[in-house]
Amino acid sequence: MNPPFRIVAWNCRRASHVSGAWDYLLELDPDVALLQEVGGVPDRVADVYAIASATPVTRAGNPQRFRTAVLVKGTISGDVELPAPTEWVARELAFFRGGFVARRVTLHNGLSLTVISVYSPAFPIARSRLEGVDTTGIRLTQNPDVWATEILWACLRSMELREDDPFVVGGDFNSSETFDTLWRGGPRGNLEVMERMNALGLRDCLRTFQGRLTPTFAHSAGTVIHQLDHLYVTSRLLDRLIHCSVGSAERVFGTTPSLSDHLPIVATFEASA
Repeated sequence: MNPPFRIVAWNCRRASHVSGAWDYLLELDPDVALLQEVGGVPDRVADVYAIASATPVTRAGNPQRFRTAVLVKGTISGDVELPAPTEWVARELAFFRGGFVARRVTLHNGLSLTVISVYSPAFPIARSRLEGVDTTGIRLTQNPDVWATEILWACLRSMELREDDPFVVGGDFNSSETFDTLWRGGPRGNLEVMERMNALGLRDCLRTFQGRLTPTFAHSAGTVIHQLDHLYVTSRLLDRLIHCSVGSAERVFGTTPSLSDHLPIVATFEASA
């Protein structure tokens, strides 16, 4: 029998080569790490993992000073095309592409997966780019704007995922159902983001295993009530889920400076025979 394998999804807040976040990541010892806001990867990590990454952009379209990354103990065999259902979605996919690193990977145990590391920024598509565009069916029903999460969802829907596909989508979705309960103007569709992913056959490992919302984000005011980070998998992998939790809040938030303002999601899966 092959040993279990582990997947970690973590926004490591612009972790540089010297950040203590890398020490913690190596202690977590994931077989696959879906990382966001990577400032630089030290050699001791690059010696262990194959790495693919891309640079997101700012609201103005300028390159960010960090990257979105997939790290694998094994091999990265190729890019995964995200098919856009319409011309305007294709245009926005190109704009946000640096936040969606999609790859086919093979672990040391021979298991092949399709993985997507997701960084959804805290700004929507500029309304000026959507003038005259019918966004019905893609825009959230309770939100006046279109966000990167909807672009990703539209592409995933076009892929027509199957339950037996070993498919993983994880990272910082910048979306939490608590936003809907706290927003003064009423819900803005954050719950709908999760419902849409579920309808595609993708289930949140953390929510499934814990049976409730589990906060992953530390607000600047000190509150930790939002789950901005998610790790979605298809049934083939969910059926193998052994355990899923967040990393140590004391370890991540309790240092000066803190390792990140996000906690990692750590999921362990039973390997096939």
